[in-house]
Amino acid sequence: MSEILEKLFHSKAEVKLLRLFLNNSEGYTVSEAAKRSKINITAARKEINNLVKIKFLTHRKKANKTYYCANQSFVFYEELKKLIFKASPTSADKLASLAMRLGQIRFVLISGVFLNSEKGKIDILIVGEHINRSKLKSFLSNVEAEVGKGINYVCMSTDEFRYRKGMFDKFVINIFESPHKILIDRMKKDI
Repeated sequence: MSEILEKLFHSKAEVKLLRLFLNNSEGYTVSEAAKRSKINITAARKEINNLVKIKFLTHRKKANKTYYCANQSFVFYEELKKLIFKASPTSADKLASLAMRLGQIRFVLISGVFLNSEKGKIDILIVGEHINRSKLKSFLSNVEAEVGKGINYVCMSTDEFRYRKGMFDKFVINIFESPHKILIDRMKKDI
């Protein structure tokens, strides 16, 4: 679905910036928006200028810097927000593939932002052993750039997950009661 948006709009950078500004009410400078979206500053400046021209973005000066934010009075604001959020920011297959590189992954569940739901307390649950923290940080940073906002995540060892699930831990039960999708399940008999 994300590929459709990239073709409907004229660039991947524009889609990333739209997600960023629609997901966050605070303002960003061009360099902050580029960094958060993981696009080069030249592309960010060009796309932000285009979005200002059509009045999707407003800007204000503060301490000699220009901050941009979404104009909620934009004529197509709600429609654009629905369209952008209806298209999943990243495919489940891509997420699963990237998650498998983090360590010995046994279970991955997505919720929240990945399912366009605000009901979940987390966006991604990762269960496994020997999870590389620097790879995890990079994974989250890349996913946040695609999604346009911070990701709420939980990492647990297999033993901790089994224990908490077996004890009917409220937090874990809440994850399963919220809308979710299981991407990787190498412990089906335990869940």
